[in-house]
Amino acid sequence: MCAFFDRFKKPTPNIVESPPPPPVSGQGAGLQKPEYRVKPYFIVASVEMGNTTTKCILTGTNMETGRSYIIHKTVSMSRDVRPPKPGEEVFGTTLVGTPITKESVAELVRDTLIKCHKDAGLSIQDDLDFVVRSTGVVAAMDSPDQVGDFVKSLANGCLMAGGVPPKKMTPPMSKENLPKNCRHSVLQTKSPSVALLQASPPPSVHPGLSWLQTRWRENLRWQE
Repeated sequence: MCAFFDRFKKPTPNIVESPPPPPVSGQGAGLQKPEYRVKPYFIVASVEMGNTTTKCILTGTNMETGRSYIIHKTVSMSRDVRPPKPGEEVFGTTLVGTPITKESVAELVRDTLIKCHKDAGLSIQDDLDFVVRSTGVVAAMDSPDQVGDFVKSLANGCLMAGGVPPKKMTPPMSKENLPKNCRHSVLQTKSPSVALLQASPPPSVHPGLSWLQTRWRENLRWQE
């Protein structure tokens, strides 16, 4: 009977909400602070420069409960990247034709990363645990070398932000590489990996692809 009346109902959108990190009561009446300032959190910054927007999204995982939250995000327009300075080499453009250089991309990533942490009240040196870099501008690139330059520019921007060493841009492959306040919650030593790792050689006509296709393979080489 219910199925008969369901056909007359209009479809409704399924809205999914992302709750913020729960607050924790501090010392004094009415004083509260975010949970990630008190409990062990693994905080990750996702930095991405696309054809339309450049963004940094801070997510944190409570190592006691396993719940993840979006702490803060900063979004800016990629077209606002500064124009090339004299002496800089333009290695590509976005889909809308904005010229980009290695220096301008690095500075845009640096400013976005710093602003996101400043607005969230976090320290890049003390609170950030890992940085993920990605881009969608490669759709307008003409050669694999340009893609490689872009990926390196994203990494340089993280280094210029201060407090982001190269080890925070590669996955922690052992328990000792994790922050001390998160090690007690990790089951990495109790779940050994027995999977095989495969890789396909890049086309010989594009030698620059070798760096891109084996990038993640190098991070997992210890499993081979």
